[in-house]
Amino acid sequence: MTFQIQKSGDSKSLHLIDGKPFTIVGVEDSNYEDGDKVTPGVKITTKESFTIEGNKVSKFHTTRDVIVKRLRETDVQEALSSAGSIGPLICSQAKGKKYFVLSDA
Repeated sequence: MTFQIQKSGDSKSLHLIDGKPFTIVGVEDSNYEDGDKVTPGVKITTKESFTIEGNKVSKFHTTRDVIVKRLRETDVQEALSSAGSIGPLICSQAKGKKYFVLSDA
């Protein structure tokens, strides 16, 4: 007998909205676990909804190191707490680099 395990969650990968402006209204830890290996990650809730695979989505997860570190920094958390949102921002590949960054839209 073969069993198929299907993972489900309430978020989609952030790469699906690369290059599109969005406003962050929430950030929570969302680490990726594969056996004993844990990769730091975050789940971002956006003000906007995006149509992904025919569904409206406003939660996105990422383990992109630069983005995870930035969104976990105290000044970002304080800004989000006091203002209620951050952005609009765009997630894009750093010029001439292999990593992604958040920048003002």
